[in-house]
Amino acid sequence: MNAALVAAARSAGVILERPGEVARPVPEPTVRALVDALGRVPPVGEEAEDEAVAAYVPPFLDEGRAFGIALQLYQLRSEDNFGVGDLADLRALIPTFAEAGADFVGLNPLHALFTAAPDRASPFSPSDRRALNPLMIAVADVPGYRREMRDGVTVPGAHEEVDYPAAARAKLTVLRRIHDAWRAGDASVPEAERLAADRHASSSPALEGVALFEAVSHAMVGEGHGAGWSSWPAEYQDHDGAAVVAFRDAHRDDVAFHAWLQYVAATQLEATQEAALAAGMRLGLYLDLAVGEAPDGASTWADPSLAMPGLRIGAPPDLFSLDGQDWGLAPLSPTALVERDFAPYRAVMSAVMAQAGAMRIDHAMGLERLWLIPDGVAPKDGAYVRQPRLTDQVVAATHRHRAVAIGEDLGVVPPGFRERMTARRLFSMRLLSFERGAHGALVAPARYPRDALACLSTHDIAPLEAWWRGDEIDLRLELGRIDADVAHAEHSARSRERAEMLGLAGLPPSRARGMLDDDLVVALHRLGARSASRLFAVRLEDVVGGRRLVNLPGTDREHPNWRRTLPMTVEEVARSERLHRVLSAVAAVRGRRTS
Repeated sequence: MNAALVAAARSAGVILERPGEVARPVPEPTVRALVDALGRVPPVGEEAEDEAVAAYVPPFLDEGRAFGIALQLYQLRSEDNFGVGDLADLRALIPTFAEAGADFVGLNPLHALFTAAPDRASPFSPSDRRALNPLMIAVADVPGYRREMRDGVTVPGAHEEVDYPAAARAKLTVLRRIHDAWRAGDASVPEAERLAADRHASSSPALEGVALFEAVSHAMVGEGHGAGWSSWPAEYQDHDGAAVVAFRDAHRDDVAFHAWLQYVAATQLEATQEAALAAGMRLGLYLDLAVGEAPDGASTWADPSLAMPGLRIGAPPDLFSLDGQDWGLAPLSPTALVERDFAPYRAVMSAVMAQAGAMRIDHAMGLERLWLIPDGVAPKDGAYVRQPRLTDQVVAATHRHRAVAIGEDLGVVPPGFRERMTARRLFSMRLLSFERGAHGALVAPARYPRDALACLSTHDIAPLEAWWRGDEIDLRLELGRIDADVAHAEHSARSRERAEMLGLAGLPPSRARGMLDDDLVVALHRLGARSASRLFAVRLEDVVGGRRLVNLPGTDREHPNWRRTLPMTVEEVARSERLHRVLSAVAAVRGRRTS
């Protein structure tokens, strides 16, 4: 690689060295593609935030510890949710959680997806992070709704898996009828509500862009094209082109409907946060910020100069993924961010933090660097690219919104990254089975750092009962991801992990060979609750989720990722004796008074 290319790469922020990771040089074609896409990233300048400024942490967390519940909203089951969990389902559970002493409810990302292609179900591949997913709307709670509006609509039931096309079709049909009633002057809709919806629709160019995108997307799908803009006829790929302007003028009702959906979703989310705080939770909603956006969604269509076409976000090779990972997400342009004084990034964070007491940052290492993969290049041949001063933006946002920031710092972590997070008071994450000391033994939760959120597992790990049995190991074997020898080795390692955990919990390791009963579930959560970390999350699936995996990393349709529901309705969850035992035990350890 010649000196000129090396100099250009360093000026663009391309990291040519990989300290502490798999030692492989960055291929020259990768470097050239990244330099072409990035150009020279301008310096941030003297106005950058002081690195001594620490993130906002509420006083009660400096004085003690708290806990909450983490769940996937779509998983919740009830009679009235049109086959996919909604905000009314969540509000029905908030009193149960709050009365047990919980201070927050963590949710999967609620970003806008593609309602014209509801099978694109991953909440981590959004169309636009500044907008909300209308499928979370509780239809029966929308002003103007009447039961007869469901007439002729096939409403899917609460099955083992969410039927997204059926759920979206039913929800959008009934919501369209409600919207039509609003526009017709339905007397049951307060005039103040109508005016608020109109103000919301015109308050943000970003939301106007999402509404227009959704209207065009549905029309394109109706003509046999895809929901994403890259599959549309060329004249519709230009957001500002004559064809799109003509479409907007000819389909004002459709655009207004999708803008109204954003208003309803935002209003219901605000009401949910208010309900959580009123119930006694001190943080309320703990919402998730995905690391990127789909390359063919509303965000990249409305503002193509903000993203970098031809590049995708992923992860380098590691012990768990020898070929690296391609997440198929469009990265924001560091150049554009700096030139716009980070306003687009602040807008994304504000959209998440506006109704949250805490925000989880997916792949927090992306605050400093992202693994970018040029088109036509294998994931393992990508390279890291530095990100400019994003940590400063997060810290400032925590003070602006008085919300805690929690960085998901699992995976390949740069040297010193966790220490830098700690210095800025950005909370890290600690998973019981991931935390190991110098000699490979599990670290006792009492030794975890203070500014962190501890938990037994996350959505990328099998729920506790499935993990206990090694279900995901068997599934990876069945799908051909590993061979029989590897599966056998992983089952043996899992057996040792179970025994280690029981030892830390003060139970005889011999119980690791038995079934996971209620007493063990309580004991393992009590162990996690002993964490020195200020926050501890009880994952709802670990308690009442049975063996249904949320997501099997490295798969798409081979496994029903982001589709499995809970085996209980929300009413049954609220009455679950196991859940009440777990929350009572956790509250006692964390020092949280319960009612």
